[in-house]
Amino acid sequence: MTATILLVTLLVLILLNIPVAFAIGVTCVGYLLFSDISLAILGQRVSQGIYSYPFLALPMFVFAGVLMEFGGITRRLMRLANALIGHIAGGLAAVTVLGNALFGTLCGSAIGGTAAVGSIMIPAMKEKGYSASFSASLQGCCGILSSLIPPSLTMVIMGVTGNISIADLLIGGFLPGVLMAALLMAVAVGISKRRGYGQGSQVEAGELGRAFVGALPTLMLPVIILGGIFGGIVTVTEAAVLAVVYAFFLSCFVYREIRFQDLPNVCMKVLRIAVPIQLIVAISAMFAWIVTTEQITQNFVMLFTQMTSDPLMFLLLISGFLLILGTFMESNALIIILIPILMPVVAQYGIDPVHFAILFVTNLCIGAVTPPLGVTLMTASKIAEIRLSEACRSLWPFLMAMVATLVLVVLVPGLSTWLPSLMR
Repeated sequence: MTATILLVTLLVLILLNIPVAFAIGVTCVGYLLFSDISLAILGQRVSQGIYSYPFLALPMFVFAGVLMEFGGITRRLMRLANALIGHIAGGLAAVTVLGNALFGTLCGSAIGGTAAVGSIMIPAMKEKGYSASFSASLQGCCGILSSLIPPSLTMVIMGVTGNISIADLLIGGFLPGVLMAALLMAVAVGISKRRGYGQGSQVEAGELGRAFVGALPTLMLPVIILGGIFGGIVTVTEAAVLAVVYAFFLSCFVYREIRFQDLPNVCMKVLRIAVPIQLIVAISAMFAWIVTTEQITQNFVMLFTQMTSDPLMFLLLISGFLLILGTFMESNALIIILIPILMPVVAQYGIDPVHFAILFVTNLCIGAVTPPLGVTLMTASKIAEIRLSEACRSLWPFLMAMVATLVLVVLVPGLSTWLPSLMR
């Protein structure tokens, strides 16, 4: 009974639009008062929740991404993407997908990627005759590629919360991310051809070379991060610090887009992104303790094993559940609330934790673009200067491409586990 009250209270507070950290905190305090347990345990568990060496990677990756954003990196990546595929039918649509995929290897944040790339590509697409709803819906769907393609901040939170190797999660999301990008590009180009959207001109070899040279230092960043991690040279946290140093050097001394007097603004943006996430993770440690104390996990294990003994059916049930929840709950909140409950169930079914985590994040990607929450679609709609309802008119073909990616991730575990096992 106590467990039911706990979960219902948390869900109601989130639906009332209470910030996630405060919703979890109020729920935990209410439980402690109701159970006559000393509030001192709250401080103990919260401090333990944030005291994690691998979790230091999150603010460092955020710092690197913000430096890249302020350092004119997006413009150089878009120039390279346009030189590569801008000449095909629906070229700007294809450039939008490729640009988001490239930026995802640097940014790690879905909303950050949507805003950075969308602010360049959406006005350009509208100028070339693409409809505003098409442009916004495409950018909204492409923006979430940053959650799958490494270095993903969502994967870092997933790894810390579920006690899963962050390195395995980062590389495990690569193939599903590339697959989703390919399907989105195919749909975008197909619709562009049917509607007669613009086709760019073939660039000269010299322009392609200049674009590649201009973007090459940027493209080396994911090589340094992933090569260092899987070459055994650095840990994930050390790779994140290395990314900050490299991004700082590029932005300040190579591209010279950031001046030293700009650094306070850069740091403030890092704090605005990283601190709320860290607060949620810290508070959620108390919630995880309550979940264990109340044996909620054991009850979930019994519930699912009674419903089905088939691991595939379990994954399909969870996917359906997440697709519904993801439309009105924030991704980090779902990870922090559900992962401590579900991971023992996953172990009971003998499912690879990396496979389940990638499947979980893929579901969250679809939720992040689906109304009524639809944070990336909402961001893209604001850039396109249209209402969210207008953007939804062109959303469904892209949404189906994302669902197709999810189905393949569910049915083909190797998409998530092959690269991590190869790197080991």
